[in-house]
Amino acid sequence: MMDGYSVLPVRGIPQVRPGDDLAELIAEAAPWLRDGDILVVTSKIVSKAEGRLADVPAAGPDRDAAREELLRSETARVVATRGQTRIVQTHHGFVMASAGIDNSNVDPAQLVLLPKDPDRSAADLRAALRERHHVDVAIIISDTMGRPWRNGLTDVALGCAGIAPLRDYRGETDPHGNELHLTQMAVVDELASAAELVKGKIDSVPVAVIRGLMSATEDSPGVVATLIRDAEHDLFSLGTAEAIALGAAAGKDRPA
Repeated sequence: MMDGYSVLPVRGIPQVRPGDDLAELIAEAAPWLRDGDILVVTSKIVSKAEGRLADVPAAGPDRDAAREELLRSETARVVATRGQTRIVQTHHGFVMASAGIDNSNVDPAQLVLLPKDPDRSAADLRAALRERHHVDVAIIISDTMGRPWRNGLTDVALGCAGIAPLRDYRGETDPHGNELHLTQMAVVDELASAAELVKGKIDSVPVAVIRGLMSATEDSPGVVATLIRDAEHDLFSLGTAEAIALGAAAGKDRPA
């Protein structure tokens, strides 16, 4: 049992540009980091540092066309559409609106794409902080997503290093002696959401530190390998309209 934990904003990180050293920027802004801290880092600054920016027209039909082309390139499959909104699965496996392409907190003539490999980005950042700044922390790369059947957005984990993504309670018993068979808590998603409460797009605080919760671990799988549900177990792989259309098309192919 724990007595609690704290969530601390990391203020003073400047606008990140391609080629910037994130480990250096974070260490300068948070010299108070301790071993065992968990850093939750907004994916946008990771993308910026890694050069995952696309130059597009600042306005007009040409901008729309450029964004459309980017969306196609970042999409593995379309899950659902309604009006101009498209929910797609990215090549990582994430299901989200517009493949995570974002135009906030960036030059109007640019769009930000998700990091190519968020788990690798988390591992690299963790290694840089440990090797050059001598602090052993866990890293979570986070982004904002909507949720089916619920209004509002929340932050979730796209990548992690030094922390197990899931807390698996299967096989344990509750206080009444009942064995748990299904309970697996997505710890890194819960921490990403907690960190968002002290970050935010408008406040320009892209990093938060969670302290007092757990120690970093060397051997942990990443988010993509652990949290993305495979097609065999995905009960909601299609949007409603798409599922109906697919079923209707299949019905037409059946012999009368």
